[in-house]
Order: sequence, then C-alpha cells, then structure tokens
Amino acid sequence: MEAIAQVEVKVDKEYIDSKYEEEFKKQINIKKKLVTIEQLSELYSMKRDALEEAFFNDPRVKIYERRRGKGKRYWIAEKVIPIMDEIIEYEWV
Repeated sequence: MEAIAQVEVKVDKEYIDSKYEEEFKKQINIKKKLVTIEQLSELYSMKRDALEEAFFNDPRVKIYERRRGKGKRYWIAEKVIPIMDEIIEYEWV
C-alpha cells in the first residue's frame, strides 16, 4: 500500500523580501558610493551584454553613470540599484 501526502505551500512575501534585503546588504555594501559593471553583473546574475541591453541604455540609469575620461564606467549605487529593481519588477513580463 502506497501512502500519498498532499502538501500546501504558502509564500511569505514580506519574509522573502526581508531576507533578500539582508543578503543584498551583505553582497554589496550600499554605503559604497559607486558600483562597477562586474558588481552589478554578480548582483543580478547577468552577463555584461545582458545588463547593457536591459538597463544601461535606459535614461533613468544612464544619468547615474560616471566615468573619468574614457576610463572604466561606474554607477551611483544608491540611485541605480532601486531603478534596476523597478525595471525588473514592473517592466519585464
């Protein structure tokens, strides 16, 4: 005789969001003023080309891009990360 169990899973969105926020703060110290494409790539688990296509051409993100001369690009962390999260949350299908 085989036993069958029915399991119901409920997701606590607030708990998940709080854990995400904790992990986010561990991974990228928001006190940092600037983030690089490598840091953003790791944070969002996306390759450089995907980040370029999805975010860096967006005017809301582009205004927070900084570079010195023709050197490496940086983004203002506390401004650009919430915008990128918003794009993912509300604009991606």
